[in-house]
Amino acid sequence: MATYRPPSSSEALPPIDSSALSATATLLEGGSARVEDLLGRDRVVLLNFWATWCAPCRREIPELVAIQREMRNKGVEVIGLTLEDPAIDRARVESFTRQFSINYRVGFLPEEMFRLFNVKDPRGPIPQTFIFDRQGRLIDHLKGFRRDFRPWAEGALQYALDHS
Repeated sequence: MATYRPPSSSEALPPIDSSALSATATLLEGGSARVEDLLGRDRVVLLNFWATWCAPCRREIPELVAIQREMRNKGVEVIGLTLEDPAIDRARVESFTRQFSINYRVGFLPEEMFRLFNVKDPRGPIPQTFIFDRQGRLIDHLKGFRRDFRPWAEGALQYALDHS
């Protein structure tokens, strides 16, 4: 695993509007949950925003599948929230999750709620990844795709496990 360096105090993490955390995500498995209820609770959470039409997301998803498989027993949970509409795009998202063998929780979050994660353009850049510690505090954030995504994510997740 590559050496992970957490953001310094001078590297601002995006402020997340409290209404984003109280937003309701529609879960692909059925039902719904508030975003804040998906975070914390004695586990570290990697929250990833994506869409089926996003090419960089498609490149990143196999890494998320591997992270969920390899770190689940350490207390890590990967959650993917698509910006697509559950009323219109549910079948496409279901097909996509089967095609990519997604082994983590998937939900839908309205684009207007995505903006409250301090994202100015609701359709990009995605993917975006947020790492939360066991208490639901934001540890790190990655905007867009990067080639070393998996080492970064594993390092940030291990840091969150070790420091919360």
